Amino acid sequence: MMKQLLNKTIAIALCVTASAATAQKLPTKQTVSLQAVDTKIDGKTNEKFQAYNTSIEAFYTISNDDENLYLTVKAVQHDIASKIIRGGLSLIINHTIKKNDPEQVTITYPILRNAEMAAVANMYARKPFDQGDGSTTSVKQLNDMLQAKSKTIGLSGIKAIPDKEISVYNEDGIKAVSLFDDKNAYTYELAIPLKYLNLPNAGADAFSYHIKVNEVYMGAQTGGGPPAPPVPISALGTTDFWGEYTLAKK
Repeated sequence: MMKQLLNKTIAIALCVTASAATAQKLPTKQTVSLQAVDTKIDGKTNEKFQAYNTSIEAFYTISNDDENLYLTVKAVQHDIASKIIRGGLSLIINHTIKKNDPEQVTITYPILRNAEMAAVANMYARKPFDQGDGSTTSVKQLNDMLQAKSKTIGLSGIKAIPDKEISVYNEDGIKAVSLFDDKNAYTYELAIPLKYLNLPNAGADAFSYHIKVNEVYMGAQTGGGPPAPPVPISALGTTDFWGEYTLAKK
């Protein structure tokens, strides 16, 4: 069992090293419009990523077809994946290239709170290690836990959907899912119908986007009294970046 764990740890380390080499060859922001090819939102991807952003320390690609805008993010570092699990990742779309759009659209996923967040984060933290009884956490167990707890998508700025949170099983066409692979890399996929974005000139003009890995908060308790407001973990503050995109046309 120890030999298997060592081999797994070495394989993960080699994967991270290879990913770091790939990251050095990519721009920090996507520079092209991209027609979506694989439009299935299932947390699995073999696509060639368009950029590696050093602010969020993750690979990403934005693409589109005639109906949807897609975002795929891949985090190979344990700390970054853990932060996304704990705080969620937000895609913010502005209607123009300006950054101060008062009617920007924001989609946040995953939304994990309190015990649900702790359950997934703790299982992920234990994933590479022997559990003491000779067993280890499998990728399937981790993904089953992640899917069982990640049932909500956060929304703001979509006039047709006034709810602040919707189910991942919604009928509005907004899709989000994330999974871990056998190298412990975390893949996040999101699709949002273009009709909700109200893009300029029917999508022919460029617009700005903002990708943000959100600050992680911990609930604070006061001695014997009611819960105090959540407090941020200083080491897990918000990381983000801005970019511009123009819809790809067939």
